[in-house]
Amino acid sequence: MIGSPVKYSDFYGEAPPEEPLDFIRHLPKKEIITTISLINAKLKPVYQTHFDDSREKQIECSEFLFLENLNPTKSRFFINLMQRYTSLAINFNLYTRVTCLYALQQIIGDNNFPNIEQRQYTSEDREQIFKFLLCSNQNLLFFDQFHEEGTSEELGEDFFEYFMFKEIPHNQYYETSNPLNVFFKSWSLFSALKNADAFKEHLEVFLNDNFGTSNLDTYFKFQMYNYFKSYDENLGLNYLNVLISETEAIVILDKLSERQEYEVPAKDDLRIFDFFDLKKSPVYINEDVGNDEIRSYIVLDNIFFIEKMYSLFVNDFWFDYLKQNEVCNRTDWGNFIGATFFEPFLEEIFTNSLQNSPYYIYKSTDDLKVSLGRKSEVEYADFYLRKGNKIALIEAKSNYIPMVQGYKLVATVDDYRNLNLPKFYKDFGLSQLSSKTIKFFHEYKMSIGDDGLNENKRVHLYPVLLVNEPILSSTYVAFAMKQRFLKLLEEEGIDLSNEQHSIKPLIILSVSELQAMEESLKSGDCDFFKLFQGYNNILAKQRFTLI
Repeated sequence: MIGSPVKYSDFYGEAPPEEPLDFIRHLPKKEIITTISLINAKLKPVYQTHFDDSREKQIECSEFLFLENLNPTKSRFFINLMQRYTSLAINFNLYTRVTCLYALQQIIGDNNFPNIEQRQYTSEDREQIFKFLLCSNQNLLFFDQFHEEGTSEELGEDFFEYFMFKEIPHNQYYETSNPLNVFFKSWSLFSALKNADAFKEHLEVFLNDNFGTSNLDTYFKFQMYNYFKSYDENLGLNYLNVLISETEAIVILDKLSERQEYEVPAKDDLRIFDFFDLKKSPVYINEDVGNDEIRSYIVLDNIFFIEKMYSLFVNDFWFDYLKQNEVCNRTDWGNFIGATFFEPFLEEIFTNSLQNSPYYIYKSTDDLKVSLGRKSEVEYADFYLRKGNKIALIEAKSNYIPMVQGYKLVATVDDYRNLNLPKFYKDFGLSQLSSKTIKFFHEYKMSIGDDGLNENKRVHLYPVLLVNEPILSSTYVAFAMKQRFLKLLEEEGIDLSNEQHSIKPLIILSVSELQAMEESLKSGDCDFFKLFQGYNNILAKQRFTLI
């Protein structure tokens, strides 16, 4: 996240009310939901890969909020508000994705809105929605009060790690990727499930029970088509108007609109950033629009909508079907995702990227299984990539950061101290990379079939984590994990530089980032090791800013 959310108290110079929903409970609930969903859609339209946090976009969102978008002269009321906003520092934002998710969660989970029809609005009415959004900013920054503890003087080298965990609840919602790449990942996931004897029939039952079709192609095409179709460029809103006669579409969208029996956590509970109901049901039935022949739906968040086909689907299928029906345990499911889907998916990207690059030596999975001495055969890395004397040793991890183990629930130094950090670094491959992949490299390097590798030549080793969890490759997390990796190497007694090797700084890439590089690598416009070096150069520059 680049900008800082504007708090109600800073904008209006007074403390926010105890119950911010009182600002808007006199207004039609669906109108407010539509307005906030529109702002959310404008911050990252479906065809863009990144958020637009420019001041121009913030003002454009405000124009729609205050119904000034069709008014060429703008009202004095609106101008005064925007002048107050533009007097703030350039890095302050009125609206972020988390602002919208936080506000939508509060509104949808509240049952005290009266059942009233849409009506004409005054500027003062619209300002009540604006005030409510600034109160949402204030509440989502509730945990900033703990910033006074956990200083770099108090924590020393642990400061960056503490800061990493503290920032995850907010920053996890600002990682984005190309939507076409998400659909390609999801299609690969579904194909792996469809071809797996252990899961094929269960997938068909799950789709049929929840979405009215056991045909994977039908479900996939529907979701992909409606993701792009939903965006109205003139309004900047994601919505779908569906004929009642389109029964298959109605069944799917009704399921995606099904509200959960979910009590919204209190503002002092970090679980409030889980946004469970919105993840389970990223669509909202808009019963005030349409007629007897049309059913209308608002897409609350287009990122959650598309992730229902990938990361959110992984959880849905596990919790809602596999676990309930005792089909397998969590370890079995995780192993399937990692070994049968994720690693082959990455291998396909590497193979495609390198097909016009004969000067690379590439090895993967089974090629990297070696028996050292009397020990049993061990896979020392997931992927091995060499060009000249530069070698990338890559570990792939398909898991996501869970809520239940506390990694997303760090508000205080005590919360941080109570984390099981060895488990975290083991689960996400850092320990394996240091204590096995790097540590034993000079023992297994001549046993993996790379005939062009000179045993006596000094090599440059590039340790790489390739992850499914996008937040791990973000700046704050990557920097903290790089520092931890250096500490792990030191504990293992591994020299960063000696006559045999030099070890480059840790690189963390998400699968989305690797997908984005694929075509450039294939065409020869990019080189893996130049990209790795560029990654480290960027992180090195950001280090000064962080400190």
